[in-house]
Amino acid sequence: MKTMTSEAAASGAPVGLRERARLERYRNIRAAAEQLFNQRGYEHTTTKEVAELAGVGEATLFRYVSNKHELLLLVIGERMDTTIQAIEDADRELAASTSSAQDFKDRIYAIFRKRAEFYALDPENVTSYLHYGFKAGSQLGAQSIAQGDRIIALTSSILDSARDAGHLTAHVDSGIVAQNCNGTYIHEVLRTPARGFRPEDLWDRLHERLRVQIEPLFGLQ
Repeated sequence: MKTMTSEAAASGAPVGLRERARLERYRNIRAAAEQLFNQRGYEHTTTKEVAELAGVGEATLFRYVSNKHELLLLVIGERMDTTIQAIEDADRELAASTSSAQDFKDRIYAIFRKRAEFYALDPENVTSYLHYGFKAGSQLGAQSIAQGDRIIALTSSILDSARDAGHLTAHVDSGIVAQNCNGTYIHEVLRTPARGFRPEDLWDRLHERLRVQIEPLFGLQ
């Protein structure tokens, strides 16, 4: 999802007074949503409260976002995009020195460890983001699915490279394995509050489940 601020920056055109005022209101709305979500959590924040903190009427707020879900997209979705970009950048650096089977496995684990760390920083709101991301047809859903697809594509490409290097069992469908890894992450996030697990322990639980899926694919390497 392109935000109003990112589109304005990309255009490079001078910003008039009216557009500048619109951008300022947009930034205020986003900042207010982030502050309230951090303080109270997404579920316990209302659009009226966001509008009041942003210094606009609720009707004005809905000229910038269609619903409360889109506020969550602005706050958590943008953070997640940044995190995924950092994951992709870090993996490109690791790829240059990858040679052993363990190197390939460690690259996959690094992807999901970073995602677990992202979750642990804001567990309630990340859980809400993933939960509402499954809502069919929503803009939030499209954003969340696209982010998951990036993780799946990266994981799959690492597995393909491992196969090309002779480390991976030949019959493995890398796409399905990557989807399963991503699904395991989502399941662990969503079941953490339901089971009363500690968010900071997510990586330990996730790592064990990923190991069961990944290690056998590399045979006796």
